[in-house]
Amino acid sequence: MMNVFVTNLGKYNEGCLIGEWVTLPVSEEDLKKVFQRIGISNKPDVNGNYYEEYFITDYECDFYRVGEYESIDTLNEIAEQMEELDEEQQDVVKAMISECGYTFDEAIEKVNNGDYTIYNDCDDMEDVAYQIVEECGYLTNVPDNVARYFDYKAFGRDLGLEGTFIFTDNGACVEVMQ
Repeated sequence: MMNVFVTNLGKYNEGCLIGEWVTLPVSEEDLKKVFQRIGISNKPDVNGNYYEEYFITDYECDFYRVGEYESIDTLNEIAEQMEELDEEQQDVVKAMISECGYTFDEAIEKVNNGDYTIYNDCDDMEDVAYQIVEECGYLTNVPDNVARYFDYKAFGRDLGLEGTFIFTDNGACVEVMQ
């Protein structure tokens, strides 16, 4: 979810904080109503003053850093792209941005291309190693008396060194494909 506090720049410069919280994405019609309520218009007010500019004085968003003079249209597009994703995909985008330094566009592209794998119920790389070994069948034809000597902890450590793995707050690990 993305919320921004849109403020009338001209009024702010005159010492009045006139603004309103807007939840994005917002329709063009609803945004026009917000602008009317806070006095943004390309027509002069009753005193002949023009208040055409806005800026964002505050925001609530856990995946994107909103700038003061960011375009509402751009922010709307970002919010719409996030809404199109399921909850798991949203978590992956957030993790890529916060933990790996991906831009929003890069993270969205990776998610849309499926360039990631999720391992659920993982607390550490050893848990990831267990899942990878099982899913890939690395020890399928190895006798049990030999397979039990496989070092999952070391394999997990090496996976972490060789790849990009991000642990999320919900107990999953995301592997980002390069």
